[in-house]
Amino acid sequence: MKTFLPSVILLTTLVFFSSHAKAQNTDLPNPNKNIKVLPAGSFVIAMDKTYQANPGYFNIKTYGLLVNLMNGGIRLRWVIDSGKVHGAADFSVLAEKITPSFVAAGTTPKDFKAGPFVITPSDTALARLFITIYNNSMTPVNKINVYRTTAPVNVNVRYDLTAVKPKAAVLNDGGKGSIQIAYMTAASIPSTNYKILDSAVNLYNGCYTFASEPHNDGGGSFPIARIVDSLRDFVQKGGNFLAECAAIETYENVSHSQSSLGIDVLNNAIKTNINYANPDLSYAQFDGIFTPEQGGSCQSWTRKSGSVALNNFYPVINGSTAATDSVFGATVSKHRSGKGGLIFYLGNHSFSGNTDDDINGIRLYMNAFLTPAAYGNCPLYQCDGNGQCGPLPVTLKSFKAKKLNLQQVQLNWSTSTELNAKEFIIERSFDGISFVGIGRVNAQGYSSTEVAYAFQDQSPKNGYNYYRLTEISNDSKVSYSEIVSVYFSGKNLGLEVYPAPARESITVDMNSFSATNNLISIFDLTGKAMINKLKVNSNSVKIDVRAFPAGTYILKAVDANGTMLQSKFSVIKH
Repeated sequence: MKTFLPSVILLTTLVFFSSHAKAQNTDLPNPNKNIKVLPAGSFVIAMDKTYQANPGYFNIKTYGLLVNLMNGGIRLRWVIDSGKVHGAADFSVLAEKITPSFVAAGTTPKDFKAGPFVITPSDTALARLFITIYNNSMTPVNKINVYRTTAPVNVNVRYDLTAVKPKAAVLNDGGKGSIQIAYMTAASIPSTNYKILDSAVNLYNGCYTFASEPHNDGGGSFPIARIVDSLRDFVQKGGNFLAECAAIETYENVSHSQSSLGIDVLNNAIKTNINYANPDLSYAQFDGIFTPEQGGSCQSWTRKSGSVALNNFYPVINGSTAATDSVFGATVSKHRSGKGGLIFYLGNHSFSGNTDDDINGIRLYMNAFLTPAAYGNCPLYQCDGNGQCGPLPVTLKSFKAKKLNLQQVQLNWSTSTELNAKEFIIERSFDGISFVGIGRVNAQGYSSTEVAYAFQDQSPKNGYNYYRLTEISNDSKVSYSEIVSVYFSGKNLGLEVYPAPARESITVDMNSFSATNNLISIFDLTGKAMINKLKVNSNSVKIDVRAFPAGTYILKAVDANGTMLQSKFSVIKH
């Protein structure tokens, strides 16, 4: 074994964090189940080779879509069934494929496995826009399959990824950062979500949720002790870190983050005797095989004689025989309670190609990248323009957009707390992606009680108008609101029904009606009532039409005075 540092340094850098997380923590194996009802009409982004093939192997670019959705504020839920075995389904449900081509649900439930991601119906309209834009940028073979459930189902939600935007620091201490940048490129991860760094120093202040090192044999220009100190601080504050290949041996034998005495590299010990341990960990979500001994200076390893596991250590890949069950190819340990504080180790040098081994090697890396860090670790949306961390200027309680008439949109929002807040920039977009500022409203500044704000857009365009708030503090810290939208048909009508055509729901705007005692009925062209005299105490309502067969319908709206307006709309199924 190499000796990278004098023993006195080893004594000062023994352990990252020694407290033990609770067994039910979602980052640990077999946590308590968090069962939620996934309604019919929810989107499922498949993460297995059966329903996300490219062709014949898993489409790694699915991760790029997931990160784009997270960047756009779409609420993703990562479904991982507690206590499952490798290759088992996380849930089964009747589902139709809706993109890139339509395939009916059929009569046999689909088994979604390897950690699928789901989007509930309240978020699917905006999500579909992001999905369409992303798929339009892909070649036909790389387009992502998205499914829509046609029946409700109970699912075990491991992580609710609301407001999570991962950002990776790819460390180049050992001169091999390009290896993991290649993973990001292969998965089409947006370049704003990662950065290559020459050193791990001051990671916490860089607004990263995740850091990774593909290779470091101790011979770089930065002392290992200094790197370990920075990583210790990063992990203790809730960041996640992954070491690969030679970096495993170098870091573990200095930090002792997973073992009391360090490790010995033991390549060519597992061969084909592979055990997929703890398959319900987020890190372990992949479909098919992964062979740990494919290349590189550290492919598999074992603890030194007399060394014991530390810090909630768990294997993900290890040997399947009595002689090899303590030989590892992928491991994880947890160094704090709550979110984050995870250290992942991944054997082998690099992954490229379309075999299960290559795809799943990248998947292990991507799963570590997407596993949530602590919110206190200053993720991407909590950074100022200089990459500095700090409290958000405001805590937004609500943000709503409402059409006042055919020429104006009323925007209302409120904050529950404000800390050093300076102003709100109101931004508008016509595609939900590119936003431009259309106004500014000064913030109150400091408040621990609710504060209400309002702004009117005097020049909306026909079609969808998307809005968000940029919240800025006096010291230039920035955060963003969720995205809201309104639709204008361009027609000067007392009754508007949109979108046209509809797939999942319609919005009915009764512009000339009051906001009480309105009745809505919908008939097909044979006169059959699909909805009969639905009472609505509003002049705008959203109606679910997923149960309607494809075709044309007539909607009639009657106000309290007996005034009736009607409009046609159509429903399509693909």
